[in-house]
Amino acid sequence: MAASAVLIRRRDVFWRGQAPFVFGTVVLVGFVLIGVPSAIGDAFFLLGLGVTALATASIAIVPWNQLPSNALIAIPLSDIVAVAFLRESLYAALPSTGLLIVFPVMWLSYRFPVSAIPLSAIGALYVTALPILAGRPAPATGRDWASLFLLPALITIVAVTVHAAARLLRATRAEARRVLNEAEQANALALTVANSVDAAIVHFLPDGSVGMRNQATFAQAEIAEYDKASKSALAAYEADRRTPLRREDQPIYRALRGEEFRGLLYWIGRPGNQHAIVANSVGVHTDDGAFLGTVLVGHDVTDLANAISVREEFLVAVSHELRTPLTSIIGYLDILSDAHDLDALGIRREVSTIQRNADQLHAIISDLLTSNASEIRVRPGPVDLAHVVRECAEAVAPRAHVLGIDVEVDAPERFDADADASRIGQVIDNLLSNGLKYTPRGGRVSLSLVPGDTEFSIVVTDTGIGISQSDQRQLFDRFFRAQEVRDQATQGLGLGLSIVRTIVDAHHGRIDVESLPGKGSRFTVTLPLHQRRR
Repeated sequence: MAASAVLIRRRDVFWRGQAPFVFGTVVLVGFVLIGVPSAIGDAFFLLGLGVTALATASIAIVPWNQLPSNALIAIPLSDIVAVAFLRESLYAALPSTGLLIVFPVMWLSYRFPVSAIPLSAIGALYVTALPILAGRPAPATGRDWASLFLLPALITIVAVTVHAAARLLRATRAEARRVLNEAEQANALALTVANSVDAAIVHFLPDGSVGMRNQATFAQAEIAEYDKASKSALAAYEADRRTPLRREDQPIYRALRGEEFRGLLYWIGRPGNQHAIVANSVGVHTDDGAFLGTVLVGHDVTDLANAISVREEFLVAVSHELRTPLTSIIGYLDILSDAHDLDALGIRREVSTIQRNADQLHAIISDLLTSNASEIRVRPGPVDLAHVVRECAEAVAPRAHVLGIDVEVDAPERFDADADASRIGQVIDNLLSNGLKYTPRGGRVSLSLVPGDTEFSIVVTDTGIGISQSDQRQLFDRFFRAQEVRDQATQGLGLGLSIVRTIVDAHHGRIDVESLPGKGSRFTVTLPLHQRRR
């Protein structure tokens, strides 16, 4: 037969299998010395102790690993034989000695296959039958027969129960081991994936401790001079790279509070070694809603931020250089128009074309300069917004008439608010211009002013081509143009809505868009009735 495929450790065999029986036997000997010292010299008693000693010694002597895997069953079977001898010697004085059989039976049932259960029953029967085999009277009454078979019956029940429990325990242990292995593999995979990306990734547990973090986290923490005691960065700055970021506004602190956010731009590091970071925070929940903590991701976008800064500086420089000669051109065109009869000279059409294109170029340059300003200054004051709304609608009316588009206005007779009239007019002009640009002939553009107690709304609705859901996410980014616009080759730089948002932000307001492709769009600008003064 093949040697054991499972490594047998002698220490485990003793402590997990034989030790309980040995300790039970020692306790029995103690009681015998106290209560029945005469039994010490009994042959069966000595034989029982001898079998126990030999079985125990065999654990250390016999090369079990070179024998068949179930050869170890000889030890608990020997223990059962020893119990039979000890019970026979103490049959009259200590009849409960036979309970020692529970220990080897439990070992047989737990450690060995189901075929060991009949051996347990046979062993128990041998324990109760040995007195008869030794010459005692055979059972004569029902009580005698019950006494003979009661212990084997009970031992069989114990053996079956222990074996079933052992199988369940093994299955549970195997499942737990499988789940643990899968969890360890998933954790190793997650950590490997996290370490393979340049972004810093850290998982905060619900108690605020760190569950997992990748190598990039340590690098960013060192640059930001992260302080573990205060759980804040000492070298973290706002988007202007100069204003220190308050502790309560820092991404780590906000993530520890369980906040979720996306696209938070800030800078870390001292001047000369600053890095631009875009942070995202998202909560982790199980399928049943249990909170598992927060994952904070920090993307280093320094190269992109520097490239954007260079681009903006270039655009501003070029725009300024172009505006000066362009202003002169427009001025001389005005002088030419005023000083000469263009019709008599036959050049009115040509001069008008030059004037129109010069004005268009001037508007483009103005948009470039406005869009590249990190913060637009507004000068709020008392203004009749109803008048501003109607003026803007009247200004686009000629163009709307040429395009065959109806412009509808819904505004009260008067509505006073605290705002920068020029900038609000610029917002309305851009929204109306977009509506007219992307609405086909026969369509409609509506402009509404909706008053409120603490805030008001300006709503521009059109029946144009609409905007897809994916494009709406980038709609207010500078130079972004929706796919539908690019497909139709509609002219524009993609600055109008970016300027609108900048002005709205300067007024501490918000802008929302609702749109479906082919169904039109609805832009809602909501502003406070009274502006905060710095």
